Amino acid sequence: MDDAHHDERIIVYGHMRCAQAAWLAQVLLEQRIPHEWRDVAEGDPGYKDELRALARGHLSVPTVVFPDGTVMVEPMPNEVLTKLNRRPPPGLLQRLLG
Repeated sequence: MDDAHHDERIIVYGHMRCAQAAWLAQVLLEQRIPHEWRDVAEGDPGYKDELRALARGHLSVPTVVFPDGTVMVEPMPNEVLTKLNRRPPPGLLQRLLG
């Protein structure tokens, strides 16, 4: 990945046992949004320390870090898409509730 592309990606802290984090990961893949997934359950042990620093001492997932430095703790996928100036796909919330 080149540096320009690297700077545009978001970082997502999560794990697949969290339905909200797994759903966000799926939406990011479907929308082809550049991101780095940091699995706090099975990835680098340092990810937990990074997450605690971002989420006021908690292991709250998903936690998203945007290229501008903004951090969202436990956002819904539509909130992340809105922050990225992307329109959520039709039926996004219904997929969660259905």
